[in-house]
Order: sequence, then structure tokens, then C-alpha cells
Amino acid sequence: MSDKKIEGKRDRIAGWTVEEINQLELTFLHKMSECKDSDGVDTTVAFAKYMSKVTLDSDNYPIFLKLLQFENHWVVDALIGENNPETFFRAVQPNTFIISECFKMFTRWKPGSIYPKSLLVLFGILTLVYENPHEGYRVYPLTIPDINNLGKHLDEKQEQTYPVNRTILHLLDRIASLNDLGGLAAKDKKIFEVATQANNIRGKFLDKTKHLNEAIPENLLKRGDYKKDEVTPTIAIGKKEK
Repeated sequence: MSDKKIEGKRDRIAGWTVEEINQLELTFLHKMSECKDSDGVDTTVAFAKYMSKVTLDSDNYPIFLKLLQFENHWVVDALIGENNPETFFRAVQPNTFIISECFKMFTRWKPGSIYPKSLLVLFGILTLVYENPHEGYRVYPLTIPDINNLGKHLDEKQEQTYPVNRTILHLLDRIASLNDLGGLAAKDKKIFEVATQANNIRGKFLDKTKHLNEAIPENLLKRGDYKKDEVTPTIAIGKKEK
């Protein structure tokens, strides 16, 4: 029997290929990680704790991004541990994929529906990108919906020094500076509109006589509560949220 035929037999186990078995395994792992019951949360928390011991780098960062998307703060706490969420991704050079994933999450999540620490991780990534707004815009050209879905996560019940508010306001300020004299906005109408909207949202929040719904569509501002339907793990995972 040829080596190729022997290899083919090894790849098929009782009528199953290795790829089919791997796919079946992934299907169940994905179901567990939906965090719809305590067993699923336990599994995902355990995996997040394992990943917290893995060095975050350019070869594995999509797994870390995936874990941040689980709408369960126990999972995020297990992943980040005592690290500063705003500098958690500093080891990875932001790219178009990372930035796009950030804005997809901002768009999908309602204000208040996600753990603030998760937001701070993503804001930390964007701060790296848009600290120099002209260079950041070249990497990922922003749109008005992007700005609205970022600004909607401002919490009008909190002060501007509240970490989430502070970071969003800083980002909006940097993006608004695209309109500085001599910047790209002088030649590009889209950039001008993005920078103007960033400044508009920031201004409405800081002006105590104004409200965000004067700058952002009302339907985007409907708030959720990340704690409301959150499933608690059954295993002890150490320090809990204060």
C-alpha cells in the first residue's frame, strides 16, 4: 500500500475526516463560549484565564479580540487581570482589521450594554491610532457613522472624568483636530465632515445645557445594561468587580 493511501486512512477515522472532527469540536466550543449558561461561562472564563498567561502579539491578537466580544464581564476580568485595559493592546501594531473590529463592536453594542473595561481596551487601541489623527485617518478613514457609534458610548449620567467618558472625549478631540488649519480637511470634504461631527458630539456633551441627542441620532442612544442578563460563573475566579 502506498504511503499516500496509508496517510489517507489515518486522516479518516470511522468515516470521519480529521477536518470534520476538528470542525465538530469547534462547533461545540463555540456553543459553550456563547455564555448562555453557567457551564458555558465557566468554560470561557477558564479559557480566558489560560490566554491571560499567553503573551499577546501580532500572531494571536484575534483570539484576544474575540474574547473581548463576549458580553460577560467575568470573562473580560479573567483575560485582563490586573493589567491596565487602556494599554492592554500596546504590544500589537494597530492595523485596518483591528480598527474595523473595534468599530464593528461599537456599532453592535448599545450604550451601557457592555462592560466598561472592554470599552477601555478598544479605546486604548484607537488612542494609539488617532493620537496623530492625520496618520490614523490614512490607516483607517473614519465615517460619520463611526463617529456616532463611538460618541454614543458617552454616559451623560457620569462626569467627564469618568474613564469611559474621559477616553472618548480625548479621541473625539484628536479626531476634531483634523480640521486644524493646513490639515487634510482643508482639501477633503469627507474629512471635514468627520472632524466637525467629532467636535459637535464633544461640544454637546461638555455643554451642560445640551444633550447628546442634539448631535447623535436618538435611536443610537437607547441604553442597555450589561449586568441585566449576564450569567454568573459557578467557579471561583478571584477578584470580582468592585
